[in-house]
Amino acid sequence: MGLRDFFASHMEKQPDSLERRKYYKFGAILGSGTFGQVRLARFTPTNQTVAVKMIKKDAIHGDANMVLKEIAVVERLNHPNIVRLLDWFESNTKYYLVFEVCTGGELFQKICQRGRFSEKDAIPFIKVCFEAIAYLHENDIVHRDIKPENLLFKHEGEGAPLMLTDFGISRIMKDSNEVLTTLCGSFGYAAPEMLTREGHGKAVDIWSMGTVLFSVLCGYAPWWKYESNQAETLRAMKFLPIEFDERYWWGISEEVKDLIRRCLDPNQHARITAADALNHPWFQSLTASDRDLLTDVKDNWQKKFQRAFNKIKAINRLRAGSSSTKSDSESEDGYSESMDGTTPHSANFPKDHAEESSNASHNNDGNGANTQASHGSSTNPFDQILAQARQNVSDNNNGTDAHNASAPSLPGGFK
Repeated sequence: MGLRDFFASHMEKQPDSLERRKYYKFGAILGSGTFGQVRLARFTPTNQTVAVKMIKKDAIHGDANMVLKEIAVVERLNHPNIVRLLDWFESNTKYYLVFEVCTGGELFQKICQRGRFSEKDAIPFIKVCFEAIAYLHENDIVHRDIKPENLLFKHEGEGAPLMLTDFGISRIMKDSNEVLTTLCGSFGYAAPEMLTREGHGKAVDIWSMGTVLFSVLCGYAPWWKYESNQAETLRAMKFLPIEFDERYWWGISEEVKDLIRRCLDPNQHARITAADALNHPWFQSLTASDRDLLTDVKDNWQKKFQRAFNKIKAINRLRAGSSSTKSDSESEDGYSESMDGTTPHSANFPKDHAEESSNASHNNDGNGANTQASHGSSTNPFDQILAQARQNVSDNNNGTDAHNASAPSLPGGFK
């Protein structure tokens, strides 16, 4: 923003909703990125701690759709395991989105902090996830970025609820049969039909949960052997059977393997639904193993990120040695850094991409990032690898009006 623009924006009349900013006392920065930052804040009337995502308007080129669509999704949700939007307001230069804050850490963080972890221990966590997804799907909402980094515990205490967060690239579907084609999500968790842009729907969330479930029980992804080559990974996802390496999967029940296979069915139309998954025999805990998996899970998880980190270093060396005309915040295919509640780890903003429905109409796709605080959370370098690997992806952007959304009156979502 130039000096002239700075003074112009501050001399304009501020939006009425900005008056609500006086009720918030801002604290530490939880994370920052291309689009702004997330800060801890205290809502002074109730002394409640919250996470405030501040999105710079000039960073999104005045595209209100990007923010308003995220608001339209989250403000209609009411589920005990889905993060709540409590309030929102704007100034001439920023949007402020106020969320419940989740300080208990990511799913894998908590697993690794346990003294032991078994297949049987995984059941309540995975069940909560499927319940939250079933709720979304019943309301014709698809999340599109389910991964361990977006599964956060609400607080650090015993029995803290596991929360599904980050609705930045979620979508309210016109109906259950709408076909979406935006290329988005996180590599390693995104379904094959999403990566190939052959058209996707709610089933992408089930694929992501199948990958999460697999990884929780062994510490690595189903197609880790092919992760050095994105095309090979995609081929394996679509055509190769899932391998359960006996070194890590011995003793683990056939029931959970069956659930994983049904979640990772490459045919999205044959993939199990969230509602049907909740009725799967595995959740009855009759055959789930009590064998301690923690050592293998921790070791494999650390190896996974070391491999990814090494690849990113190599990519960055190549970039440093080449002259590029692209901005620092934009990758090869127009994907930009996202802003996360802890560290900017996801390349989840499909910049200026449009959603194409099956009836050939075009709708601007809302994009966003994680808004939660997860102390000490790790980054997900696989998103950066996918952003580097995908090239020559383009979309037409014939944007439509955003969902009608108006800032709630004080006290917003607070109770």
